[in-house]
Amino acid sequence: MVKQFSQRILLVLVVVFTVLSTAQAADFKIQKIEVEGNKRISFETIRSYLPVDIGDELTPSKVQEGIEKLYKTGFFRDVAFFEQGDGVLVIRVLERPSIADITIEGNELIKTEDMNMALDSLGVKKGRIFNDTQMDRIILDLRRRYQNQGYYAAEVDIEVTELPRNRVGLLIKVEEGKPASIGRITLVGNQTYEDDRLKSAMLLSESAMIGDSDKYAKPKLQSDIETLRSYYMDRGFAEFKVISSQVSLSLDKTQVFLTINMKEGPQYTISTIKFTGETIITQDELRGLLRIREGEYFSRSKIVATVNAIRDRLSEEGYAFAEIEPITNLDKDNRLVSLDFRIEPKSRVYVRRIRIEGNTRTKDYVIRRELRQFESAPYSLKAVRRSNTRLNRLGYFKTAKIDTDRISKDQVDLVVKVEEQSTGSFNAGVGYSQVDGVSFTLGVTERNVIGSGYRANINGTYSASTKSADVGVTNPYFTVDGVSLGGGLYYREIDAAELDVSSYTTNNYGIRFNLGYPTSEWSSLNYGLKFDDQTLQCVDDFLYCKNYTAEYGKHFNSVRYTMGWSHDTKNAFYFPTDGQSTSVSGELVIPTNSDVSFYKLFFNETFYQPLSDIFTLRLKGDLAYGDGYNGSKGIPFYENFYAGGIGTVRGYEPNSLGPRYDEATDGSDDPTGGRIRIISNAEVIFPMPFIEDSGNLRLSLFADAGNVFTDWNEVKLPEFRSSVGLGVSWITPVGPLSFSFAKALNYTDTDKTQVFQFNLGVAM
Repeated sequence: MVKQFSQRILLVLVVVFTVLSTAQAADFKIQKIEVEGNKRISFETIRSYLPVDIGDELTPSKVQEGIEKLYKTGFFRDVAFFEQGDGVLVIRVLERPSIADITIEGNELIKTEDMNMALDSLGVKKGRIFNDTQMDRIILDLRRRYQNQGYYAAEVDIEVTELPRNRVGLLIKVEEGKPASIGRITLVGNQTYEDDRLKSAMLLSESAMIGDSDKYAKPKLQSDIETLRSYYMDRGFAEFKVISSQVSLSLDKTQVFLTINMKEGPQYTISTIKFTGETIITQDELRGLLRIREGEYFSRSKIVATVNAIRDRLSEEGYAFAEIEPITNLDKDNRLVSLDFRIEPKSRVYVRRIRIEGNTRTKDYVIRRELRQFESAPYSLKAVRRSNTRLNRLGYFKTAKIDTDRISKDQVDLVVKVEEQSTGSFNAGVGYSQVDGVSFTLGVTERNVIGSGYRANINGTYSASTKSADVGVTNPYFTVDGVSLGGGLYYREIDAAELDVSSYTTNNYGIRFNLGYPTSEWSSLNYGLKFDDQTLQCVDDFLYCKNYTAEYGKHFNSVRYTMGWSHDTKNAFYFPTDGQSTSVSGELVIPTNSDVSFYKLFFNETFYQPLSDIFTLRLKGDLAYGDGYNGSKGIPFYENFYAGGIGTVRGYEPNSLGPRYDEATDGSDDPTGGRIRIISNAEVIFPMPFIEDSGNLRLSLFADAGNVFTDWNEVKLPEFRSSVGLGVSWITPVGPLSFSFAKALNYTDTDKTQVFQFNLGVAM
């Protein structure tokens, strides 16, 4: 600071001396201008700031004005004007140094890139002119940024190092200290609601068991003021105001004391609601969009929700920029509010063009065929939102977002911005699971083959229980109407004993075809045909299996026909937060060389309901049933349904629930499975706390219940097994990973429980 003061005094003396010396001389006419001392700043740049030019008369006032203008540029430490013979004006300058490097130390709360952005906004950046007179302002600004986060004890210091060629290096040292905690929150003026009730809705608190709610930050205070305003104005207090808020510090700057002064005002009730202006749609339809009714307390959030609902509805008619102004008229004597929603639809808007950005691999037509908003058509917010949902459900993109670019009063462009992610995987390695043991996998799966939208897979698996190979391809848009067509070849050998099911193996190979037909925007019919060859082999002394093969044989050829209907309104491929998924399907097995005829029916329902911006409720139900036909009794024992483990009822060993074989008569005490399976799950899903970017990670608190049965008369509430616990789902680079910690509840002595379970490959 002393150095800066000395430089300023020196500059003033130079200016005064120069002005006085020039004033003593007679005015002269400038014939030539020369600049000395400039290295980075060009002659033309300096000349552009001068108030005089060649041919002008040089006066003391012009000299003073020229010096002031050049000094104010910030380029120079010193400026002086001199007169030489023959009308030559010499301007001597001393340039300020440039910033060669900026180093920041000690910052953890505010990231280095954010600090650099803050410095850039203050004119401090590598390559720019260094002005030492601004250092105090920069330090003050950086301190204020920490204070806004509650770090009142933070200290910032800047060290300047002179470098060759008139350059400097800046070292910014930060000592953040500790954040100030909330010492006390005082609410003044609240008469209707007690302090505890209001404070429970605030982010800031006087104590915190978990998190940092007791640490002061200015954005939190601003958010809490808005929370209080919303709390009152959603409960009838139309004139509520926060008059002021004061923040005071303890002497050691470790505690903050907050005082919020408010004025409640009277509580108002809605008396009348009307719609004026150019309403476009009928009054009855407008009333159906109301989120608030006559006789209810005034509620700002319900009024805003009504405005949004009307605006969304008008956008479906092409009025994308309609203005809806809610006018409130207060009857203070009777404490009544009349609402007038004034509607101005503006011009009808059409979509001129749809631009797609960010798709480096996926073809444009693959994206465009998912869009429900078309070019040259009236703009529809509903169609745009549906298009956005369809893109996100593809699973091709990390994010997909549709923005609106207004071209004129009646035209917009839609900008589809996508960020692609890996849609394929090459698997070659060794794995381990609780059920299967060590496994070897080799395969390629691609959901978006060379950006065409085709799905293809070539996979092989070898483990103690399963040996399989599968090759398949599906075109989801075999026709422009969205009819899908696929097919493939498969081979599968399953050792049920290794799956803790029973002592037999099945060998299957065949060819399959599948056809999907959309019946609506959210629903589709699916058909499948499979030509299957199966061989059943009994292991060890499994008498039940041997008796079965003695009666029906070991080799079965069949045609398996499947048909299903699905309805899906989920808003995302992974981790949906809203919507539902319903599927009803059946499989009919037609034998060609045996009398084993049976069918299977499946019903699955998953429902997602957002509870808040963070929490989502998921309810899931699964019902499966199988039986014989054409004289066959039931379904083959190797086709039974099983339950237990992750994906059904967590907390119990995989495939362990239900009745068991009789060791004495059947030669095994393994689970038999059943021809009826009933599963239900309820979960509250939320992001991983304390992790800033947890987009690929979700936690859930769950309750599972279910079992398998051999007959409907056995389906009784006490027979259902249940559990509760904590689940984790993680989308890893090698696929979805799920694991759970569960506690079995109403288990019996014959049930096998298991606390920790995991699964790789299926998102839960």
